[in-house]
Amino acid sequence: MPLVSALIPTYNRADRVGGAIESVLAQSHDEIEAVVVNDGSTDETRETLEAYADDDRVRVRHNDENRGIAATFDRAAAVADGEYLGILGDDDRWRPEKTSRQLDRFAQLDDEYGLVYAGGTRVDDDGTVLTEVRPTVHGDCYPEILTEFPLAPHSSHLIRASCLEQVGGFDTDFPAAVDWEVNIRLAREFRVAYVDEILVDRQFHGDNVSGGALTGDPAYQVAARDRIRRAFREELRAHPKIERRFAAAHEKHRGRVAVGDRDRRRATAHFLAASLLAPTVEHLGSLATAAVHPRLYDALAGRETSPAEVLG
Repeated sequence: MPLVSALIPTYNRADRVGGAIESVLAQSHDEIEAVVVNDGSTDETRETLEAYADDDRVRVRHNDENRGIAATFDRAAAVADGEYLGILGDDDRWRPEKTSRQLDRFAQLDDEYGLVYAGGTRVDDDGTVLTEVRPTVHGDCYPEILTEFPLAPHSSHLIRASCLEQVGGFDTDFPAAVDWEVNIRLAREFRVAYVDEILVDRQFHGDNVSGGALTGDPAYQVAARDRIRRAFREELRAHPKIERRFAAAHEKHRGRVAVGDRDRRRATAHFLAASLLAPTVEHLGSLATAAVHPRLYDALAGRETSPAEVLG
């Protein structure tokens, strides 16, 4: 059986990282290791990880300082011995059959496929399911992946180690949207497949590294898209339709930031730009709300407006 390495970067999650490790050790696939890199934590993370010192299935490394999520993933990948690499956030949990299901899927595929992902849930600390994500993208997803990241959740990903190495691993200079960035490079070279099952549970709480991605926070989306645009500018220009869709989505999120800032004029300008680039119902509706219906806009921006006042 092939060895699978779970890559677990962690930072100040002493109360959560143990659960991620235990979910790896509970996999029905026996040939597995957890590679945990502590990214300069200042809490009790080091002590938590010491509990696994005698378990040869758990390999721990410590960064002397906080180097960021991409550099920490990259170090974990360099340490890992697995033929396959699994991505796992320190506050996420794999279901016991996850690895086995994905390896079974890989066995049905040829070498053109570099990644298999799966569905996931977002749960609160009580285990209540808040949202559920099902996979839909299969095969070639480049260049469409330049527009948005369609392969969520990242903690469901199982990647051929040789494929990740071929595309250069994780970009240690990329501070956010690491999942999107590395998957653009993977999708350029390889196809993707999925297991249509819920195999990952993602914990949602106030200090998630990926909290902005989980919630769709517009400020996070704008920052992520700025970085993607800079990193893949030439590729976007080579695909004008994709570039236009990217720009429209970027304007939409900038408009949502303006809504949060209660800047109606700026929101209207961004939603107008999004509508001109891509006249979708969503974009046109946002434009109408900001430009034509100020009381509804005020309600969406969080002001004290009653439903009766909004409906007029």
